Amino acid sequence: MGKLSAICRFFSSWYVSGPLLAVLGIVLGAWVFFNVYPGKPKIGVIDIPFTVINDDSAFVISTFLEYARRDDSIKGVFIRLNSPGGGAAASEQLYFETRALREKKPVVIIMNDIVASGGYMMSMGANYLFTKPSSFIGNVGVILSFPGPLISRTPGEQIVPTGPFKLNGGGRRYFIGLTDQLKQAFASIVMTERGDVLKIPRSEVLSGRIWAGVEGVKLGIADEIGGDTDAIKKTASLAGISNYDLVDVNTEVFRNFNKQFKRIIEPLEETDSSPSLAGAAGLIAALRSSQSSTQATDDVFTPVDVGSLRRYIVPSGLGESQGKVLPEFPMKINGPNVYYLYVGPNQ
Repeated sequence: MGKLSAICRFFSSWYVSGPLLAVLGIVLGAWVFFNVYPGKPKIGVIDIPFTVINDDSAFVISTFLEYARRDDSIKGVFIRLNSPGGGAAASEQLYFETRALREKKPVVIIMNDIVASGGYMMSMGANYLFTKPSSFIGNVGVILSFPGPLISRTPGEQIVPTGPFKLNGGGRRYFIGLTDQLKQAFASIVMTERGDVLKIPRSEVLSGRIWAGVEGVKLGIADEIGGDTDAIKKTASLAGISNYDLVDVNTEVFRNFNKQFKRIIEPLEETDSSPSLAGAAGLIAALRSSQSSTQATDDVFTPVDVGSLRRYIVPSGLGESQGKVLPEFPMKINGPNVYYLYVGPNQ
């Protein structure tokens, strides 16, 4: 009992309790600083310059969206978008990815020169849409190029199809019906996301019309006329933050990719091997990788020409020239499930 009293008196003395309280205060303060106040909140900025949406560009844009979704320091996302559309499946993917991001943090899109067709479908995943007065927006609809025979000449005895439509996927009447189904699916997305603010009937939405931004706002196709500053302020408001920094998501994603690329290419340079990389599968694995740099790569990469890298790292997803990625009509399509929402300046 006497020992316990002596210990209590020892810890209660000022020259012991004072330093203990100081240390405790420092530890508590450090915990609060690093856990409660980890730094300024951020608004992620994603820049999508003029981009025809295809598998390649959709992958890159999806990677931007995924990075913004996973980074907890990013409290809201502002997207500059300029796209005339593109492949339907790729456009649908970007809509779903944008909506998934919206479910975790607010997303504001500013529609620049043209956001039409598949580009407009992607924008339906956002919380709020800004546009410029002279932007071209809308163009809800589908262009489906009837594939025709997959084998141009009359099949000989060596060709044995397994069904009456195996050679072309179906007749013209079937593809007309399929086009209408796809059009209705696109319209359903628009009506679901903007039905409460649209001031035009569904039939008008389905007309495929392109509206100027100023008219689009009046009709509920977009929410507000404004510029980048307005859109960033709206993002901050929806996120409930006032003191924030901006982070360039494009730069951060490609910085991560460059680290992966450097890790892969350096061993080749050290062995005087000619630089070679994988095709799409390997590059996708490298760009998506957020794992430790110790991850093995032998099972991921197979040798191909390094020139194939170029089209995968262009932020806009375009090739060496814009014309190479624009669909031509009529197109040769290897199946009935490939179709385009693209509407170009000459269509």
